Amino acid sequence: MKPFFILLLVVFSAAHSLPVVALQNPKPSVDAYIEVLQQQALEKNLWHKRGWINLLHYKRATLPLQSDSYSSYVDDEKFFLSDEGATQPDAELLATLRGFFETSDGDNHAQCRFPARLDWLSQQLNIQDQYLPKVDCPLYKQWREMVNVEQVVLVFPAHHLNSPSSMFGHTLLRLDPPSDGKNSDWLAYGVNFGANIPAGDNSLLYAYKGLSGGYPGQFIVEPYFKKIQEYNRVENRDIWEYPLNLTPLEARRLGTHLWELKNINFAYYFFKENCSYRLLELLEVARPSAELTDEFVLAAIPIDTVRSIEQAGFITDHQYRPSIATQLHFQLSALPDNLRPLLVELAENEAVLQSPDFLALSPSQQYRALQAAYHIVRYRQAKKGRDATSAKHSLALLTALSTYPAHPQVEVPVPVSPEKAHQSKRLTVGRGHDDSGNYSELGFRMAYHSLLDNPYGFLDGAQINMGAVAMRVYDDNSLKLERFDVADVFSLTPHDEIFDSLSWRVYGGLERVNTADERPLVAHVSGGGGYAYAIGDSTVYTLLAGRLENNKAFKQSLEIAMGPELGWVYKNGLGAGSLKSQWLEFAGSERRIELSLEQDIILSVNHSLRFKSTRRWYNHYTGSDFSLSYHYFFK
Repeated sequence: MKPFFILLLVVFSAAHSLPVVALQNPKPSVDAYIEVLQQQALEKNLWHKRGWINLLHYKRATLPLQSDSYSSYVDDEKFFLSDEGATQPDAELLATLRGFFETSDGDNHAQCRFPARLDWLSQQLNIQDQYLPKVDCPLYKQWREMVNVEQVVLVFPAHHLNSPSSMFGHTLLRLDPPSDGKNSDWLAYGVNFGANIPAGDNSLLYAYKGLSGGYPGQFIVEPYFKKIQEYNRVENRDIWEYPLNLTPLEARRLGTHLWELKNINFAYYFFKENCSYRLLELLEVARPSAELTDEFVLAAIPIDTVRSIEQAGFITDHQYRPSIATQLHFQLSALPDNLRPLLVELAENEAVLQSPDFLALSPSQQYRALQAAYHIVRYRQAKKGRDATSAKHSLALLTALSTYPAHPQVEVPVPVSPEKAHQSKRLTVGRGHDDSGNYSELGFRMAYHSLLDNPYGFLDGAQINMGAVAMRVYDDNSLKLERFDVADVFSLTPHDEIFDSLSWRVYGGLERVNTADERPLVAHVSGGGGYAYAIGDSTVYTLLAGRLENNKAFKQSLEIAMGPELGWVYKNGLGAGSLKSQWLEFAGSERRIELSLEQDIILSVNHSLRFKSTRRWYNHYTGSDFSLSYHYFFK
C-alpha cells in the first residue's frame, strides 16, 4: 500500500501548490481571475441591481422601448473608468473590476477613488483579498478619520424668502461620529449639495441658469457648526433635525460614497435635480432597498422629500432649533408691550442699566429684559455683521446677566413640524359668475403655499406660489385660460421698533383683464414694497405697487403703472381671510381700482373651501366677479 499513499501524497501536495506556483507568474493568473469575476458579474446581472445603479447615480430611460437604456446624473468624466460609463452600467462595472487590479499605486488608484464600489462588488462576488494589489490611500484614510460617521440626521432649514435659492427651504445631512457621551453636534459634519455659482451672478441670471441647468452642482462636506451659523444665526431660519434609523453599516456606506463624490460635478436644476433630490440618492446608496427618487418626476420640493423619507420609515424623531429671531419673538411676548422702548435703549446703551426706568423693574423683569436686549443685539449683529462696539455691548449685557440669581431656562415652544403641513401641490375646482356669465373653473398649482392656505406647519406671512394655472368654462361652452402665474412670492413681515422689516411682493405671468369690449390675455410683471403692522392675530400692510404690462388694448403695447395697495390679512374661526384694495395709474392714462375680499374655510389639513369677491372700476369697465372653490392639496 505504500506506493499508493506516496502517489496520494504527491497528488495532494501538487494540488495545494498550484496557487503558489501560479502567483510566481502573477499576470496570467490575475488576468484570469479578473475574467472570472467579470463573467460572474455579467451572469448575475450585477449592473442591473439597485446597489450598482445607485452608486453610479444612473437613471433609467422613461420610454418602455428603452427600458435597458441608462444615463448617469453625474456630469463629470473623472467619475467613470470606462469611456462609455456614463450611459452603460455594464461597461463601467467591467472597467471598475479591472481597475481594482491595476498595479499603479497612490490616491488615483481605483481602490482609493471608489472604495464604496469595491465594498459592494466584494460582497457580490466574494473578491479574494490575496489577488488584489496592496494600495496605500493616504487621502482616503485621512478622510475616514475626519468623517467617522455612525449616525445620520436629516436637516431641514425653513424657507428663506430673501434668498432665491432657499425660498422652498433646504435639506442637508448631518453625519454624527460615534457617541462619546458629549454633545457631538459640534463634532459632526454637514453634507450639502448646491449649485456652484460664480461670484457676480445676479438673481436674474441665477434664476435662468438654475432653471435651465446652467450651473454645475457639487456635494460639500464641512463642519456642521458652520451650517448652524449660516442658517440659524445669520439668515434667521428655524432648523428641524430628523435622526434617521440607518444602521452603522449603512451610515458608513453613505460616508464612503461621499468620498467618491468629492469634487464631482452633477447637473443642477432648481426644481428637480437639486439639494433634496441628491440627498435622496445618497440615502438610496446607504439603503439600496429604499425607493425614494421614483416619485419625483417634475420637481423635488425639500419638504416633500422630508415627507417621502418619513413615509419610507427612515425618520425616528425630530428636534427643533429656533433661530435668534424666533427666540427673540418668544422673549418679547413674555414682556409687557410698554417695555419695548426701554428694551431698544438697553440694546443700544448699557448706561440704561442705571436708569430709573430699569431699576424700577422687579429683579425677574430686569433679568428677562436683559436677556431680550442681549438677543436684540445678536439679531442685529446677524443682519449687519459683528463690530467692536456691538461686541463690547454684548459683553456688558452678559456681565450684567451674570449678577442675577440663576433663572430656570424657558424653552421656546416647539411649533408644528413642517412635514405635518398641507401637501405642496393644489387642485382647485370652482363655480363663479362675472359679467360674461356663469363659469366653472379648474386650477392647478405646482407649489406651494399662499397667505390664506391652512397655516398649520407654516410660518406666518410667507407666500410662495409657483406654476399656478386656471382654466374657465363658461355656460356657453367657451373655454379660456384665465391666468398662468409663473411665480408669486409675498413676504409679509410686521415692522416695529425692533424688527425693521420690509414687506414685499413680486409676481408675474399671464392673466385676463377687462376692457370695454373684451377680456384680453396680457403678460405682466408686478410687485411692490412697503410695511406691515401686526394687530393681534391680524396684519395690515401698505405697499407702493408697480406693474409692467403688455396689452394690445393700450396706446403703447407695453406700459408701466404705479400706485398704492392697502391690505388686511386676518384669522377667524373659519380660517384666514383678506381684504385688499389697489389703485394703479398707467403711463397711458389707464386707471384701475380694485377691491377684493377672500375667505378661506379650513375643512382639514389638505382640504378647504374659499369664497372670493372682486369689484373693479376701470376707465371703460365696471364690474364684479364672485366665486366659490374647493381646494385639494396633494403630493
